[in-house]
Amino acid sequence: MSAPPKPVRKMPDEYDALTLKLTAKLKKEVGSELAALLLVGSVGQGNYVKGDSDCDFYIVIKKDRDKQVEILQRIGTVKAEFENDPQYSSILDLMVFFEEDLNEQNINASSIVNWVHIWTGQQGILKIGKDNPFSKLKVTDEKLKLGATQMCLDNVFIMRDGFLNTPAENTDELAFYGSEAAIACAQALLVFIGEKGFNRYNVPELFTEKSQVKADPKVVIDARDFRLGAKIDNVTEFVEKCYDFGWAILEYMLKNQK
Repeated sequence: MSAPPKPVRKMPDEYDALTLKLTAKLKKEVGSELAALLLVGSVGQGNYVKGDSDCDFYIVIKKDRDKQVEILQRIGTVKAEFENDPQYSSILDLMVFFEEDLNEQNINASSIVNWVHIWTGQQGILKIGKDNPFSKLKVTDEKLKLGATQMCLDNVFIMRDGFLNTPAENTDELAFYGSEAAIACAQALLVFIGEKGFNRYNVPELFTEKSQVKADPKVVIDARDFRLGAKIDNVTEFVEKCYDFGWAILEYMLKNQK
């Protein structure tokens, strides 16, 4: 006898309100130009951590369009409206794709769209549009490895730029860049080795159990705990470890592509 289906976890009020308001606003301001709006990530899948998880959305702009800059500016205006609202500013995360980005040739040549984005989009909940444009692509384990490597590389460079442009006295900001990158690189490693059923808050335990990378799992444990409100005693030492942690994962991926 098969187990009963797991009940869908109810979305918290602030995420539900953001989803409803953003969907309505985008329909009004940009609706005819959108191929899709998808709720993705932990909120869409019901494995969020209330009070810390972002509410992640993917927007796909239609291929047949005349004024792409104007469309992007209209989306930007809507995005800014929510980012300036203290109720939603800390939870909204929105990524924009063009429909023509979503083909195999462009993905393989792109440093913006990778196969982890495609796989994530395929799991998304459609809020605007008739069809999920990510579903037309076939994602293989090999493609996910490529996407995970690109994801790790992107986060290492974002972390590096964050350290380059942040004054040493802004310790909270430095710790944020380091912790975000460490968690993202650990997530990328889990995707790389074939793990899919996780969220960012059980990543440290899975990384400790599954990873063969010569990197200290305590780094990602501390990164997760910092995101949940724990204090970092020595931020300089912590961010150095985050940087080394990300590079160790990236080097492992580059050596183990096949």
